Formats: sequence, structure tokens, C-alpha cells
Amino acid sequence: MDHNILYLDLPLLRTFITVVDQQGFSLAANELGRTQSAVSQQIKKLEEMVGQRLLNKQGRRIEMTETGKVVYRHGMRMLHVEQQLREELYSEEITGRVRLGIPEDLATHYLLPILARFREQYPRIQLAVECDLTENLYKNFTANEYELVILKHEQLSIAYPDRIVKTWYDPLVWVGLNPAACAKWQSTNHIPIIVSPEPCVYRRQVVHRLASAQLAADLAYVSESYNSKLLAIRAGLGLAALPQSLVPEDCVIIKEGLPSLSQTQISLFRSEIQSKVAQYLQERIIESFDAQLGA
Repeated sequence: MDHNILYLDLPLLRTFITVVDQQGFSLAANELGRTQSAVSQQIKKLEEMVGQRLLNKQGRRIEMTETGKVVYRHGMRMLHVEQQLREELYSEEITGRVRLGIPEDLATHYLLPILARFREQYPRIQLAVECDLTENLYKNFTANEYELVILKHEQLSIAYPDRIVKTWYDPLVWVGLNPAACAKWQSTNHIPIIVSPEPCVYRRQVVHRLASAQLAADLAYVSESYNSKLLAIRAGLGLAALPQSLVPEDCVIIKEGLPSLSQTQISLFRSEIQSKVAQYLQERIIESFDAQLGA
């Protein structure tokens, strides 16, 4: 490595990080608004400055070298500091409107504090947040109702994979008030369940998995409200399927005697034409989800 480097160009670092995140030069070029040739030249220039290869191509995948991993890790920090500096200097001047669609449980658990701080930091940005079931949000997103939308999509056919900014994974688990009540229900082969109304990405999986295990699903409590379903669990009305990170401390995960559930995939999508103010919110969302579900 060339130890005589005077500086690392931030635009080059941004291009390198985008290529890694998008897993390709073509997608990175679209994201950055440049030609694929220009992106390739920037990566080559950065490698010349560092004095080592940063990327290797393995089939269709792009993998970082050990040096590339170091540059990526520290580059992310440098770009974050630059972003914070610009925002503190110019936040009063930033105006616009951002429409965000998100399931209620994720908004309640992850984003309300973030959204409050975002509104405080950017008082001239109009923030419009809509909570709904995932499939309703997806339909609205395809109709260009949102700049950003967060979806749970283990059973959703995604038509715009190129618009996924980032995906997080969270195990889906059975949650109840106590194991004793669950054991009693299992003995009757009837499991009272607490679910959202259709269309719900969890509900169909719960009913299908119970049926496969020769257990009948009884709709004990149906509500769109995440907090209302938590109250139903605490009242002992039945079991619910929740992402593991959303399980309250006063409830328990039921691990025995029930069919396994799939992982929840939580993806942040951006609109085809994204405004600058939406990018500010996008970064805050990623920070929040990374902190709670892992980068």
C-alpha cells in the first residue's frame, strides 16, 4: 500500500461503496447518475491511490479484498461524518416533502424517535408517514404514492428489486403469554391465533404452517393495530407470530410443539426518482434498522 497518499477522495469512496452495496457497476452507475465507464474509471483511480486491488469479481458477484473491506469500513465513517457536517451547516435551508409508507409495528418499534428527531433537525421538510399492511403499502408504492416504503416480503412477489436500498432479516417466532396456555391449546389441536386482517404476510403463513402440522387455527383476535394485538397476547387470548426483535419483555417465545416459521425480510425501497430530502430520511432509517437488526 502507498503510505505517501495525501488524501482519499470522498467522491471516489462514495462510488466504491455504491458499487459494493449495489453489487455491480451498472446498478451503481444508475444510482450515481453516471455512465458505467465513469464508475469503472473511478474504481481504478481509487485502487491506484491505495496501491492495491479493492474488488474481485466472483461469477456475477463482486467481492471485496481484505484491503477493500478496510477501505469500505472507514469510507462509510468518512461519508457519514461529511453528511453530518453538511446537514448541520445547511439543515435550515433544506426544504421539500417526503412520503414514507411503513407497517405500524415497525414504525412503533423502530422509527418514531428517528422521525421526531428528523422533523426537529429539518423543520422545513414536510414529512408524511402512512402506516398500513405490507401488501397495501406495496400497491401504493407501485402507484408512486411514496418516496420511501418499508416492506415485509417473505411472501410478496417483488417487481422492483433494483429499488431495494437495503434488506434486514429477523426470525419470525410464536409469542404468547406463557407456555402452559399453549400446551393446553395444543392438546386440543386448536390454536387460537392473534393476527391482522387480510392481506397480511404473517397470517397466511401462520394458518398454512399450523394446518401442515395438523393443528387448526382459530381466529381468536383480528386487528390491524400492533399495540392492540400485544394487549390481546397479554390478555392470554392466543398466540401471535412476531419478528423476534419485536417481542415484548413481558411475553414469551413458544419454542416447543409448534411448526417453525420463516425469517422476516424487511426491505427499504426507494422510488424511481428520489428527491434529495428523501435521501436524508433514507440514511436515518438505515441507521436505525442497522442498530437494531445488524448492518
